[in-house]
Amino acid sequence: MRHPPAPSADAAATDDALLEGLLQLAVEGHTEKTQFQQIGEEVFTRLLDTYGVDSGTPRTR
Repeated sequence: MRHPPAPSADAAATDDALLEGLLQLAVEGHTEKTQFQQIGEEVFTRLLDTYGVDSGTPRTR
């Protein structure tokens, strides 16, 4: 099984901050705000960069 390299301490701190911000907005019920969407897209992009490739087909929720 292939494992991605461990992120640097700075990258991990940034990732933690993004996830914390996303969580706080969700807890406060601000999921329709632009900031929530932007952070969510950044997290999604980072996950794809680390663990997979976007197929280019939009997913339905």
